[in-house]
Amino acid sequence: MESGETSGAWLERGCVGCLAMRLHFIPIHLFRETPSVAFFDAGVPGANGADVVIHRGAATSPPDDDGFEQYYVHQHQVDHNLVIEGQRVFTLLNPAWPQPHHVIHLQRAMGALQIPIGTYHRSASGEGGSLVLNQACRDEAFDYATEFVPVTLRERPDLQKLRDVRPWVWSWQDGHIRRSHGP
Repeated sequence: MESGETSGAWLERGCVGCLAMRLHFIPIHLFRETPSVAFFDAGVPGANGADVVIHRGAATSPPDDDGFEQYYVHQHQVDHNLVIEGQRVFTLLNPAWPQPHHVIHLQRAMGALQIPIGTYHRSASGEGGSLVLNQACRDEAFDYATEFVPVTLRERPDLQKLRDVRPWVWSWQDGHIRRSHGP
């Protein structure tokens, strides 16, 4: 978010007795921006990993599995994805949330999107590509060999069912994070 904006944390209320869930957007602090220079603090408290994810042109991560969407899901890492250049569209699925399907049209002004442990996620860029900095918070059990194995929807009817739920769509409009129910 731009300097002076609110944190952008949103609370969703599900049915009575359901656990509430939050999507968090960690704000950036813009020091200065001109037509040719952007200078901002993108720090995430507690981060102990820094991953750069570059999409050169139209790309999806993880890529589809012969027509079936694939997702990453972390058990020992919380992601904080900040768009540095371009725009990235994230799809999140979480069976523990009362609203299990979200689509986020992430732009730098929104801040870093926090993706909690146990959340299935994927991202896509348009023709212009995008550059994302993920400042991850990893616990002591984190292992590169197990945290980045794609999960395909091919044999996961439970995830297919979540994917078919009408999503909440998040975007940046008129200087604010907006949420609406998708098609």
